[in-house]
Amino acid sequence: MDVIVSRTHLAGPQPIYQYRALVPLDDVAAARRARCVVIGAQIGEERIASTRLSDVIAPDAWFERHLAIACGDAARLACVAKRIEALIIRAIYPEMTSQLPPLTFELDHEAADATYRVMVLDLNGSFDCFAPDIDTLMASDLGLFQGCDRRAA
Repeated sequence: MDVIVSRTHLAGPQPIYQYRALVPLDDVAAARRARCVVIGAQIGEERIASTRLSDVIAPDAWFERHLAIACGDAARLACVAKRIEALIIRAIYPEMTSQLPPLTFELDHEAADATYRVMVLDLNGSFDCFAPDIDTLMASDLGLFQGCDRRAA
């Protein structure tokens, strides 16, 4: 599956950036698409319908709940998704050193805005696979390797 990974300079004189990793809706399992939060990922002049990693990795049972979702379950899903997102972002932008991607990240230098599409393992419904070992998860576990195939989006 593809993931769109971007680095965007935020307005202002400081080198403050936002890093994102989004999954194009076309790569999300068909049964999940209607249940995903849709976010437009900017690729050049085009906006592609995409979604967050948490919607992609969530177990199928997550979408079948009719009762309130326990805070612990929601927090655990968010944590696992953010850790996976950070690993994907760091494989493309090694300057983003945080274990979990912050809302903004200050660099000690200026960097150009950039967006790439990168191929990773199929992450649909992968929460149960990755959650037990999330603290030791590495980019290679997601199918990413140094010098991985990244394509300008």
